[in-house]
Amino acid sequence: MPAFSEEKGDDNKVGGSADGFLGWGQQTLNNKPQTHIELAFSCKGLRDMDVLSKSDPQIVLYMKNHEDVWKETGRTEKVSNDLNPVFMQPIQIVYKFEERQDIRIRVFDLDDPGQSIGMADFLGELELPVGQIVAVRSLTKALDHPRFQDCGTITVTATEVGGHHEIACLKFEGMGLDKKDFFGKSDPFYELGKQNPDGTFTTVYRSETIEATLSPRWRQHEINVKRLCGGQAEQPILFSCYDHDDDGSHDFIGYFITTLAQLRDRANASTTVFELINPKKAKKKKDYVNSGQVKMAECRVEKTYSFLDYIMGGLQLNCTVAIDFTGSNGDPQTPRSLHYIGAPEGNHYQQTWQAIGQIIQDYDADKLFPAFGFGAALPPHGQVSFEFALNGNADNPLCAGVAGVMEAYKTSLLHVGLSGPTNCAPMIRHVSRLAITAAQSRTAQNYYVLLILTDGQFTDIYDCIGAIVEASDYPMSIIIIGVGNADFTDMERLDADKKALQFDGRKASRDIVQFVPFKKFVNNTSLLPGAVLAELPRQVEEYYRKRRITPRLTEHVAE
Repeated sequence: MPAFSEEKGDDNKVGGSADGFLGWGQQTLNNKPQTHIELAFSCKGLRDMDVLSKSDPQIVLYMKNHEDVWKETGRTEKVSNDLNPVFMQPIQIVYKFEERQDIRIRVFDLDDPGQSIGMADFLGELELPVGQIVAVRSLTKALDHPRFQDCGTITVTATEVGGHHEIACLKFEGMGLDKKDFFGKSDPFYELGKQNPDGTFTTVYRSETIEATLSPRWRQHEINVKRLCGGQAEQPILFSCYDHDDDGSHDFIGYFITTLAQLRDRANASTTVFELINPKKAKKKKDYVNSGQVKMAECRVEKTYSFLDYIMGGLQLNCTVAIDFTGSNGDPQTPRSLHYIGAPEGNHYQQTWQAIGQIIQDYDADKLFPAFGFGAALPPHGQVSFEFALNGNADNPLCAGVAGVMEAYKTSLLHVGLSGPTNCAPMIRHVSRLAITAAQSRTAQNYYVLLILTDGQFTDIYDCIGAIVEASDYPMSIIIIGVGNADFTDMERLDADKKALQFDGRKASRDIVQFVPFKKFVNNTSLLPGAVLAELPRQVEEYYRKRRITPRLTEHVAE
């Protein structure tokens, strides 16, 4: 039997919190695992720098850090006497979608085993963001050299370390749980613990709390099998049940220890249950049987794929930009305006788009962005529009690259009048119509991202909720960035991290909104993409997993 906490006090309290039970280690509920990729290299047509033999090339990889300093990350082996080398030793790096990761690949000719890179002949280099490589999986480019032309080409191939994995879909139901509250029933929740090498357990999942019931039916959840039990179906898993208390001193109801293999067996045999045991109560009561029972209502193990699997399979992220042109931004001709163009570093709208656009453009092959404004009075009659093309072409609102959106934005400020109200449901539905078409395909080809930049809360918030709930069924995500110092309380509601959005009794099928206030990053905009784009890979994975759509895993090469 596992060792229990020996803290003094109420037998039903466990160390003042759920963590004191069974010697659990530090909880890791919110730790996000890192994604590692390997970069493999080959070259063709390198310059021959040796007189009596061919060059002996070796690759050195550098990555730019947050201080804009290049740091060596790794090296390949040296290939002797070869102008078309294929390097067998890949270089592994941590991949972060939400950051711009610039790398520099340098090729050197090393003649002697002990020769330093500083003394070796330089054959050429390639500098680019990692996103450009993973977006196409394999990329071929010409090498650059400050003195020579035609220095050959280099091919870089990215492979995710680990890649696709298995998830367990679990659904538990409680029956006849112990009553812990004096004036009412228990408010039960449960936790799952993964066994550590020393036999203790670390919490890897905590359920929602079901209020005032002794027969809870918790919602289904998904968890990575490696996270749950190290990928081993026979490794022990701890299930522990508690009665929630607002002060954090949750009352312990009972536990059982099982395995993933046993959970699957019990799910198939629907009449069998697990008994919750409270050892302290069992010692005190001779006629003690259990503290309730738990039924395994559902247990499925499915293969799932990572965000990079879909990206490397050809998935395109199609980003649409929508900018707030309401009167509350202030007169663009005055420095106090949020739309003032005169600042050397750009206004907050420009800084935001520059920071986000430079990352997401790597995942869009044509780098053409539909760009719109909302809340402006349009010439010649001053009619207010909530989805007008920034380039003035309603039939083709596409702007070429990050710079193209910037130019269209500045031009619009000269021709439209700031007005209102701040209605954004039309823009959400505009992108939804595009996503609906993509949803009809059973292939992972196009996923849509709507980036909304606004200086205040949406006037049509209720209509926006309805549009978001509907859009949650489509391959689409919404990123909202609040510019300025307005009250964005209602916008936080849209970012439904804790409670699913509902509209007319219908729940959103998944969380697709991320809201971030720009003012938190005004002194360091380089940190903004990390907060803004952090949830997007999970949202992409979740959409395709729920629809059982697998990525195209055949390799494609870009030049």
